[in-house]
Amino acid sequence: MRQHERREYVTFASRVWRGSVVAIALVLAGCTASVDSQPSDSGVSNVFLLEDSFENRRFDAEGERGFRERSLAVRRQLAQEDLAELDEWWRSRDIGDPHKYLLPPMLAQLSLTPPEQRTPIWDFWRNLERDAPDLYHFRSLYDVRIFFLFRDELPEDVRNAYQTMVSSPRVLEWGEGGTENHISQQYLSGLALMDASGFPVAKPHLLATNEAWLRSEVWKYFTIGQGEFHSSTYYGFTIGALLNLYDFAATPHLRTWAKAGLDWLATNMALRLSWGTAGGAESRGFDRGTWYDSGIGAVAWMWWGSDEPQEIDRIASQMSDKHSRLAILAATSSYRPPPELRAIALKRVPLPFQLRASHPAYYSYREDNQFWETFYATEDYTLGTLVTSGRSYQVRGTINAQYATYKLVVRDVEGRSNAVVSLGGTYHTPMATGRSPGDRKVQEKGTVLYQLRLNERDRQANVPDRTHLVVPREYGEPQRFGDWYVWRIENVWLCVRPWGDTVTVENPVVDGDENYLALVAQGTNTAWITDAARVTDYPTFDRLTEALGKTEISDENWVSDGEIGYTSLAGDRLEMRYAPDRPVAEATINGRDRDLGQVPVFESPYVNQDLESGVLTVRIPDSGLWKLRLTPSQPIWETSD
Repeated sequence: MRQHERREYVTFASRVWRGSVVAIALVLAGCTASVDSQPSDSGVSNVFLLEDSFENRRFDAEGERGFRERSLAVRRQLAQEDLAELDEWWRSRDIGDPHKYLLPPMLAQLSLTPPEQRTPIWDFWRNLERDAPDLYHFRSLYDVRIFFLFRDELPEDVRNAYQTMVSSPRVLEWGEGGTENHISQQYLSGLALMDASGFPVAKPHLLATNEAWLRSEVWKYFTIGQGEFHSSTYYGFTIGALLNLYDFAATPHLRTWAKAGLDWLATNMALRLSWGTAGGAESRGFDRGTWYDSGIGAVAWMWWGSDEPQEIDRIASQMSDKHSRLAILAATSSYRPPPELRAIALKRVPLPFQLRASHPAYYSYREDNQFWETFYATEDYTLGTLVTSGRSYQVRGTINAQYATYKLVVRDVEGRSNAVVSLGGTYHTPMATGRSPGDRKVQEKGTVLYQLRLNERDRQANVPDRTHLVVPREYGEPQRFGDWYVWRIENVWLCVRPWGDTVTVENPVVDGDENYLALVAQGTNTAWITDAARVTDYPTFDRLTEALGKTEISDENWVSDGEIGYTSLAGDRLEMRYAPDRPVAEATINGRDRDLGQVPVFESPYVNQDLESGVLTVRIPDSGLWKLRLTPSQPIWETSD
């Protein structure tokens, strides 16, 4: 073993100036900063005084210059927002969370404006504090970052206002609840402020309470996983909260636990990231974008995006303010993911590979193994499915509508916009996102068997008797080969065999997105085979159909018993029985029963974590082993050949 490191990150935390590891020193020459005239970019010195930590030195070799350029581009883009217009907009409407819209451009403008020219920006902060004083999650995420980044230049009345946030009665607001990402934002941002502001904390028990939640949440990650797993909508908010604690906490062990949480979330992102799209199954989101079209994509771009100036400018200019708000949190942080993750995130590891994973029920610290995921990555596409048990007809709250249960991401050869395909029932939307009651599926590599068979309860709940395969409309209608429907999508063949009373192409999707069409199977019982293949392996349609003709489909007992079998283009044999009296389908893969009983949190060639183990390992060819192990007292990082 050449190197064995136990890093508690105490040494570099002790060098923090007043609790902040990020001192933004962005100097503008000859720039006027007003609300009517946004800060000029001329003369910007793109210099971060980053803490000289071991992790940052490792990241430097992997593209620190590119990170800083992406940071500058995001901040410039967001700083173009007109604070006066935003202020008028929220006041003229019933906007309950105005800080979410105003604080991010304030942060961007403050980072690009000399201290002596920041008065107009602070005026808007004062007005917002006066008229909307609630300390809620989406405010805390940005307000705490603003406080620490600019604490040495705060006007006295602004500093006093921040002090009231840890005084009675406002301090109690740092203990308010909500969804998983809401609690992260509230508890962890508040913990950073209480721990490192230097102000007396009126209710010091909140320090212990919020720290206990931090520890329990990270323990959950490392033992059974996460409820809001890989959410393209909300991951960035949870990450932003951990960044606040990592960057600003004065107590070293708080920063250590924050880093452990960040490393775990970054590993999740890297595993499934598909050339800028959040690939695979996810909870609370369905990403169809490429880098700039989702919150998780914006954060991933900050960490692993292109270093090319033209590409940086293009992505930053196309990124909406909604997603820039999340990118700026990473852009103003000293945290960098472990450099071993870069190869996984950019899919520069040997491909293909397959991941099996399991996830807990949402909010649960006990009900593990409630969701089972398969994810397959090749050089041209990724495919992910999610198996969930039982039937749910809930249409409000954190519900099945918010789960991505089938997602095929096809790489855009030009790197502009990946194609995303979904398959499923239409209980929540014709776009086949979310899980319909009774969806059943089994996946191996690039092949999926899917069925939906309606029972009497489904019909009473008005579950539609139709299932959709939704494809970007730009790829046209499918070619036919017998009962197969075939699309050529970039360098991928998507081969689809549906069953139903009727099968039709609806172009565009009925009552849906004009940019997509749907292959529709209608009937009380519907079923599908989808098989993805690379054009590299089948250069022509004739070569593909020759291979399809040699595959084997068994559907003799489909009508009576919901039994389907298929030998795929890759040679795998998948068999599925709907089993209406069971919460999931009975399935065999290559003659072995599918066992969902003890699926690890991660099981793949590169990333692994057993259930209840507390140990996350990452092994990249030619890069050795990186391991993060939780103990009751602290996380421990280890590396070795």
